[in-house]
Amino acid sequence: MRTIGHAELVSMLKVCYKSNVTCFIWGPTGIGKSDTIREAAKQIAKEQKLEYVEQGEPDENKFTVIDARLSQMDPSDLRGLPFVSKEGKTAWAYPSWLPTKGKGILLLDEINLAPPLVQSSGYQLILDHRLGDYVLPPGWGIVAAGNRSEDKGYTFELAGPLCNRFAHIELAVPPIAEWTEWALESGVDSRVITFLNFKPQNLYKFDSKLKDKAFPTPRSWARYCSALIKDVQDHTFLLTLMSSAVGEGVATECCAYLKLTKQIDLKDILAHPEKAADLKGIDVKYSLVSALAEVVKKDTKTTLPQVCAVAQHFEAEFSILLLRFIKASVPKLLEYVQKDKTIAEVFKKYMKYVIVE
Repeated sequence: MRTIGHAELVSMLKVCYKSNVTCFIWGPTGIGKSDTIREAAKQIAKEQKLEYVEQGEPDENKFTVIDARLSQMDPSDLRGLPFVSKEGKTAWAYPSWLPTKGKGILLLDEINLAPPLVQSSGYQLILDHRLGDYVLPPGWGIVAAGNRSEDKGYTFELAGPLCNRFAHIELAVPPIAEWTEWALESGVDSRVITFLNFKPQNLYKFDSKLKDKAFPTPRSWARYCSALIKDVQDHTFLLTLMSSAVGEGVATECCAYLKLTKQIDLKDILAHPEKAADLKGIDVKYSLVSALAEVVKKDTKTTLPQVCAVAQHFEAEFSILLLRFIKASVPKLLEYVQKDKTIAEVFKKYMKYVIVE
């Protein structure tokens, strides 16, 4: 089974949708399988000039993603219940979540958590896009996703006939550059982003032999850790919060990294940007990038020219990361670029990596 990245998966899912082929996405827990499927759906919706929605009642102006968890169903929940029609024949009342109009993607997430009897009830839907009298409307595709057996997900083995109804692909853990791009756009805490750029090996760590219930994944960093530590500065409490999301070992490393900001005289750096070039240690530089990103968010008008002046004295990798933070967090950035010479110069220097529209 071929392993691909998130961007390639989006492209593949768009081809599968267009070709009416059902795809199964395998991969470790917490690396963004479902989010990537939704990203593909958003792009398809945009291309078809339809409104993207999740769940809700489908209609002709919407492209809907319906998340159906077979692991939460009995066989009758999929096929529906029998009733006697007006003609005195047995008919089936199919489930209300199955669409009858519009376009979209039916996402069968965590399908291999469902017991074999429930899985088998979906054979016809997956292969023929129908269940008895019910037919999935044109413009609807089906995508399934699930964890691998080695991910300690207590999954059920898919039967051969069911496997043969899918095109199979495995999603890789994203490289730190790709995850950073997504995290910046998604508003992930700057301290988390800079720490993981400093120690990218901590983005994903899973060992089935470890007893710790919390472990770092792209999901646990972005969705849980980032949310929990927002506006929290007390390092003892930060350790508690981080440990609950990513495990105590990695959380201890992250908190030790965050303490580096205390070694930096931020006001002095902003007043004398050239001093940034004298900083020693990659960890300190990443920590300064995080601190500067937060300063810009709190007082953009006053500090943006100062922060951009500091960026001119950084090595390229730190300047680019800082400018990406600025791009993600500053509304109407182009207006600042057009009005201030210092801001314009640094963005022009790194235009290839940070495009301001």
